[in-house]
Amino acid sequence: MKTREIVVTLIALLAIGATSFFAYRYEQRRDMAGMCPFCDRMVHPVTAYRLKVNGHEVAACCPRCGMHAQMNQERGKPEAAWATDVNTGESVAAESATYVEGGDVQYCAHGDQAVAREPHGVSVREYDRCLPTLAAFKTPQEAETYQQQHGGRVLNYTQALASVQEQ
Repeated sequence: MKTREIVVTLIALLAIGATSFFAYRYEQRRDMAGMCPFCDRMVHPVTAYRLKVNGHEVAACCPRCGMHAQMNQERGKPEAAWATDVNTGESVAAESATYVEGGDVQYCAHGDQAVAREPHGVSVREYDRCLPTLAAFKTPQEAETYQQQHGGRVLNYTQALASVQEQ
């Protein structure tokens, strides 16, 4: 009887160890697969927002998600931040970028509708960390051109941070 208890205990410990190992490996693959560590959405090359925290670079899916993380210091105090110019894909210092908030393009929430019809009625999403969309541009002129085509409002870095903080 004692031997059986020992074997069952060893098997249980082995199962716990194996589960922990695979869970750890899954988290590593998820980070490498280009998933936003803050909202679990894909990090797209045209909207990525990068933070340097504790000497490591962390990529968020979009400027709004990255700014949330930056203000809340979700991974630690950021040393630097870069936005991606939507038009060129170039990295721009977040402080020098110009942003367009809102508009008719939703980069992160692509496919995730704010209102969904369901069998029991209508479901309305009241909060999404990545909405309203915050698109980054290298120059104010590019932001204004985008705004004329897609709507929204043009913001500088300080205004964008204030808007994110309000959400």
